[in-house]
Amino acid sequence: MNNQLTIQKKAKTIAEKLKENLNKLNFSTNELNLKKYNYEFEVSQNKSKAKILVYFGSKGIKTIIQGNSRDKLYKELDHIINGKIIFDEAVIEEPKEYVGSDESGKGDFFGPLIVCAFAFDNSIRDNLLKLKIKDSKELDDKEIIEIYNELKNKYNDRFEVIEIHPKKYNQLYEKIQNLNKILLWAHFKAINNLFKRFDYKTVIIDKFATEKSFEDKISLNKNLIIEEKAERFTGVAAASIIARAKLVQWFQKRSRELELKIPFGAAVSVSNFAKEIERRKGKDILSELIKLHFKNFKDMNK
Repeated sequence: MNNQLTIQKKAKTIAEKLKENLNKLNFSTNELNLKKYNYEFEVSQNKSKAKILVYFGSKGIKTIIQGNSRDKLYKELDHIINGKIIFDEAVIEEPKEYVGSDESGKGDFFGPLIVCAFAFDNSIRDNLLKLKIKDSKELDDKEIIEIYNELKNKYNDRFEVIEIHPKKYNQLYEKIQNLNKILLWAHFKAINNLFKRFDYKTVIIDKFATEKSFEDKISLNKNLIIEEKAERFTGVAAASIIARAKLVQWFQKRSRELELKIPFGAAVSVSNFAKEIERRKGKDILSELIKLHFKNFKDMNK
């Protein structure tokens, strides 16, 4: 019984903290109510409504959002709750300060590889959440550029970007023959550049290689968190947006120069587009536009 009361008390604390943080972010909430198995309160913004339920029981505590999953309010609450302000017991709590790092472009046949590291701390948390910071894959390119411009204007000193354009990328890959090694070099170059300005003790990186690979690149006095879907952490999400924005800008610039819209991705249609570029502009220009080790390039030359 005592254990059950402890779990219930913890659930109430989580619900109260959620309610407090949502109010800080300009959401409207009603009073917190105790039900048989959960605490709950309603959240509203403009004309949209949803409900937050924090369940407690023998299996622990679970936070649920009740509402239309396609609604903008639901999506914003899901973003805030699942990895931003409150974490379930099984999830790592977001550190108060850290450097988060992410990349963009590694799956695109055309374009550069972009890596960004972002210095996050609680002093800017609310401002970042008001900018709707989230995983760049959840945003369209227009939103990404808009948010990037805000980040650049307000927090330009908090991020470092490493851009490896196709010509340099192809030279590196020919020498190293391993994408993960290139990524590790770029991530830690950006991260170490930030450490010159921010004396943080924690690094969070979206996992793309073995943990041993990361540990070999970082000094022993840093706490290294390697997480799948690390974009749920605000600083990593900001880094992902900046990296994607830089990639989008490259595609836009080169598309204007070629007077052809360069496609993202690595589908067969992208290979066909590369063939068209080669036909119109010549073979030499391709090494400045594409990643030559991709299967797409091999298929083009069959």
